[in-house]
Amino acid sequence: MWYPLEKRFKTRVLKWLASHPLGQRRTPPGPPGPPGAVDTDDISRILIIRQHDQFGDFLLTTPAIRALRARFPDAHLSLVVRSYLYPVARGNPDVDEVLVFHESGWRWRPRDIGSFVGLMRNPVDLAVVFNTVSHSFSSDLIAWLSGAPVVMGPAAPTFDHLDHNPFYTVNVPVNPDPRHQIQRNLDVVRYIGADTDDLSYGYAMSEDERIGGREAIEDLAGGSAGRGRPGGPVIAVHFGTGDARKRYPVEQLGRVCDELAGRLSARILAIPAPGEDELMRALREAASTSLMSVPPMPLRRVAGVIHAADLLVCNDTGVLHLAAAVKTPTLSFHATSDPACWKPPGARHRAFYAVNQRIEEIPPDRVCREITAMLDGSLEGEKGEIIRV
Repeated sequence: MWYPLEKRFKTRVLKWLASHPLGQRRTPPGPPGPPGAVDTDDISRILIIRQHDQFGDFLLTTPAIRALRARFPDAHLSLVVRSYLYPVARGNPDVDEVLVFHESGWRWRPRDIGSFVGLMRNPVDLAVVFNTVSHSFSSDLIAWLSGAPVVMGPAAPTFDHLDHNPFYTVNVPVNPDPRHQIQRNLDVVRYIGADTDDLSYGYAMSEDERIGGREAIEDLAGGSAGRGRPGGPVIAVHFGTGDARKRYPVEQLGRVCDELAGRLSARILAIPAPGEDELMRALREAASTSLMSVPPMPLRRVAGVIHAADLLVCNDTGVLHLAAAVKTPTLSFHATSDPACWKPPGARHRAFYAVNQRIEEIPPDRVCREITAMLDGSLEGEKGEIIRV
């Protein structure tokens, strides 16, 4: 019932913008100019909006946020996210405040409302919308309502019946060639001269969270586990995903766990997501080795556990990027999207890519050899971190 009403509302708003003088001023800027093509001399408050998509997509935006901070070191940067993104956005070292935009009206609290009222009362000089994965009407609307004289966002994706986004004063041209998602986000802010060579994710972990992660693994392992501890390595395994086409079969993953336990005396730490009890049972049945299992815990505590592990094996999900954010090496399985565009950057993060989208054709013995080489350091500095099968 809600979707048709929402669609009708969007259509009416867009028709009004297309015919209203205020909307007609928001036209495509043409070919990208050099850094400084937009007047940035008086920018002191910046609103950054990434309150849709998943937390992996958000982490891929953090290098662009870092570039904005470097370009405007004295500006006040406000970041708008949804509640499920708040755990990974909280404490971001490159922003001054994080505001939560609730998708449900019932979840708004006086403090949340007050934050947005304060945002609208304080003049914003620049609003940046990172609509680089999917298009979000609510993100556009937040940027528009901020009153910023400059509202920037990518020219695509946008509304399917318009050739530009009428909410933006600057429709940043999009390079149509395949590019890493980090570069696509950086392309948006490069238009105003913001750039960085540091492609690491912006994520602030406290010492308490690090200690908590080590202690959680020690409790599960019986006393001596965690990165740098005596004994075999701790290999974390995250086996779920909402899309079955992206899921490495748990039967084959069980074989990987058995071989790693036998070859390396590895302790296998399974990290199920909420609602994955059946997959967890299937993995236990597929593996003859004993598996440690992380109990339900908040996302930032999960991040602490992953930080304490020696390596994470996972599918193409947000947990992959969470591991990269806490500096844990990863080996991931990809089938529906090219890891050249989506995996965390750097040789510490290696990926198998089932080019024909048949993820089950990634051989378990090849996976074990790759993990062994990653752990013993024989791949140190080696290129070719994507293995195509």
